[in-house]
This record gives sequence, C-alpha cells and structure tokens, in this order.
Amino acid sequence: MPNLPVIAFVVIVMAAMINLVFRDWRINAAALSAQYLAAFVLVMLSWPIEVAIVKLITGWMATAVIAFTCLRQKSHVSSTEVASNLFFRGLAGLLIVLLIFIVAPTLHEAVFPAVDLMIIQGGLILMGMSLMQLGMNSEPYLVIISLLSFLTGFEVIHAALELSTLLTGLLVIVNLGLALVGVYLMVNGDEVNEPTERGESL
Repeated sequence: MPNLPVIAFVVIVMAAMINLVFRDWRINAAALSAQYLAAFVLVMLSWPIEVAIVKLITGWMATAVIAFTCLRQKSHVSSTEVASNLFFRGLAGLLIVLLIFIVAPTLHEAVFPAVDLMIIQGGLILMGMSLMQLGMNSEPYLVIISLLSFLTGFEVIHAALELSTLLTGLLVIVNLGLALVGVYLMVNGDEVNEPTERGESL
C-alpha cells in the first residue's frame, strides 16, 4: 500500500494533538496506541518488520499498563474541561506542527540528508508535542505518556539512521520502566491523597 506511510504520518499528527489537548485517560490511551502503530509503520520503512514489531509490542504493553492502572484509580475520572483551555492547547499544538514543517526541511538538508523528510517530521512532531505537554500538566499518567511519546519520536528518527540491536533492547527496557514508574506515581499519589481527603472530611 503506497500511501501507508502518509496515513501513518497523519495518524501521528492527530494522536499527538489529541494527547496534547484532551485530559481523559481513555482518549489518551487510545491515541497512544494509535501513535505506536503509526510509529511502527514509519520504523518499518527502515528496519525489517520482525525488528520493528518489537517497538509496537513494547508500546502497546506500556499503554496497557498505564490504562489498566488509570482504570483502577478513581482520581483519573475526567472532569468537564473549560473550552478556552482546549482551544489554547489546540492552538499551541498547531503552532508546533507549523514550526516543525518550517524547520524540518532545513534539518533534512543539513543534518539528516539520508533520512526521509516524512520520518523527520513525524519524529519531531512527537518530540515537540510531548515537550509541550510536559510543560502544561503535572498529572503522573500524562507525564509518563509525554515521556513515552518523546522516546517514540526519538526512536522513529534513530531507526532511519542505524539498526542497533543493543540500543533497541535498551529502549525497550526504558519504555517499560517508564510505564512502571508511572504506575508507582499514580498509585502512590492516590495513597497520599486519601488520608488528606479523610482529614478534611472530619
């Protein structure tokens, strides 16, 4: 399917924008899963499918760990968002996309001439959106999603530069480790908040 990389790129942009704008863990988990699938397609352009699929499985495992933890935590039930907040985050995301479309061709010519421009744009969009999200919230699960997205963007670009089995294995460990850290922060945060809430109710 010749248009598959283009579809994957569009999915990456949409998933990154959704994760930046919305604060519902169900939506974020679904967008993260779609983001990993699209990143797998871009990585598959440079790596054999049997190696690229490792990143997809790792990403989906990390997403599942975060999603099941959020499902068990009452504090992650989404509340009604103010429309102005959604608009501001959406506008910030569009500005990042515009900036990357301007900067990416220069990087392609000067730094990564052997890498497909679409791969550079996809990786930079993931990294830029995740950095913006890190600066906009302090929710543990959103912080972990941002870090996972940043790593995904790095992996997309790195895959086009070289095939390193050792680094791939290390990144798998880092991704799963981040997911477990996110679980710890979410569970520990709720345990700290529960006594406070009980004290206030008394």
